[in-house]
Amino acid sequence: MMRVVVTGGSGLVATYLIENLLRSGHEVVSVDRVKPAAPRAKYRLADLEDLGHVYSCLENAEAVIHLAALHLGTEPNQVVFRTNVMSTYNILEASAGLGIRKVVLASSKSVLGYPGFYRAFAPRYAPIDEAHPLLAQDSYALSKVVCEETASAFVRRTDMSVISLRPTWIHTPDTFRQYIPPIWDNPVAGASILWCYVDVRDVAQAFELALNAELVGHESFYIAADNSFMKGPTSELMRRFYPNTELRSDRDDWSVLSSAKAARMLGYKPRYSWESYLG
Repeated sequence: MMRVVVTGGSGLVATYLIENLLRSGHEVVSVDRVKPAAPRAKYRLADLEDLGHVYSCLENAEAVIHLAALHLGTEPNQVVFRTNVMSTYNILEASAGLGIRKVVLASSKSVLGYPGFYRAFAPRYAPIDEAHPLLAQDSYALSKVVCEETASAFVRRTDMSVISLRPTWIHTPDTFRQYIPPIWDNPVAGASILWCYVDVRDVAQAFELALNAELVGHESFYIAADNSFMKGPTSELMRRFYPNTELRSDRDDWSVLSSAKAARMLGYKPRYSWESYLG
């Protein structure tokens, strides 16, 4: 069992993740600028752009799961970029200084350039795996690319192990019911997110698997459901909206975003799909 610091501890994913970690016997400290509504773990208020605050929060920790971030549209673009990059740098800098060897970062499938692009483009191929070029355009996506490059720099200078998870559009059963059925009759509305989704409980599972994984260096993984959230064949959607994309799947119902690497190296297997809560 480990002493684990979870940043962004009052957020949606952290709510599920912290419960899992406590159930598994870990000692958890939740760090956030907002106090959780129903705290289950020890809570620390901190400004992650202040390196001194980060050192204080990470003292005596054995591992860090860094979920805290600003998302596109929540603040001006330059604030989103600066906050995400500096907080991640400080997490890695303090971890290196304190001898913490395991860090798990919340990256995003946005590193691909979807959905926040300014100029539309097509994926080179699909299903998309971690070898696909990162084509970020917006401030949030670019911040996540820089954060992953920062992680690679730290593992070059230390013996730290860093895992970056790239979840796609995260849902609970309630949010899925609210947002997805309208897209079934209007598939163009889902094209910018490649009709991909993942259940928040599967994201929490992925972070716990990453925490327990014995990997060397820095590795990145896409985290998604195994299928799209549309009722029709994925290949038909891709041919209609992205006709120049090379298709590499013979299945009817598949996710444009592949989690095969996470399955192979982390043991990730999504347990929930849209059928789980809509039938």
